Amino acid sequence: MTSVILVQHNNIHLTREAIRSFISFHPAGYEFIVVDNDSTDGDPDDLRREFPGLQLIRNNENVGFGVANNQGATVAKGEILFFLNNDTVTTSEMLSAISREFDRDPQVGVIGPKLLDPDGSFQLSSGELPSFWREMLDKFLYNLVDHGSGSARNHAGKTFGRERAVGWVTGAALFIRRDLYHKLGGFDEKMFMYFEDKDLCCRAALAGYTVKYLPGVSLLHIKAGSSGDDQKFTREAYRRSQLYYYATHRPWIERAMLKAYLKLSGKSPS
Repeated sequence: MTSVILVQHNNIHLTREAIRSFISFHPAGYEFIVVDNDSTDGDPDDLRREFPGLQLIRNNENVGFGVANNQGATVAKGEILFFLNNDTVTTSEMLSAISREFDRDPQVGVIGPKLLDPDGSFQLSSGELPSFWREMLDKFLYNLVDHGSGSARNHAGKTFGRERAVGWVTGAALFIRRDLYHKLGGFDEKMFMYFEDKDLCCRAALAGYTVKYLPGVSLLHIKAGSSGDDQKFTREAYRRSQLYYYATHRPWIERAMLKAYLKLSGKSPS
């Protein structure tokens, strides 16, 4: 069985559509766990009434992405955990292909599907683990893809159109063996949001497991419902998590380079 864990902080309407679309392609073989981070735009209990069997965990404050997912994982019964953003739309059956891949290779610990923009175009959702120069290169590529460069989108689509081992897959749609997740201690709760997926994948690799990108499985990612409306808070949370990741996983010279870059560009968190 697969335990689908979905964290929400407002945008309950997106959560409802994410659940509906998933259920429409999966009549059985899963359980749904929703962790609500103090939503104020509706009644989270409506989800439990609409979807019988759904488990709902309610927090009295926004405890962050990693903490909330860890809460969901503590009650999960599935052999596979599927961390799914509430701003996603399932467009096909996924679980059988994911289960086969885990069964086929016991060294595969984490799997990420292909994500698409709402118009069906390619969305970057995996890559090499962060380093200072890797992030500079990725930033350049992301800008080309996100700002509509047709050649960049085509190149990225071809590059990421093949199944392969990668450094990380996005936490917007991340499958992991439950035993591995608990062995690793789950998401690092020092990261409020951002970089917790890369950190988890890095630790999985250090434990001897493969992180795999599986483009034969895909879903839509709206990128509108998981990070909240406070853009200043979101930017600062991103930078704090980035700095923490570098302090945990990267050499001192890269930490110094990142801090210098953020200071010069005015992007250091307050």
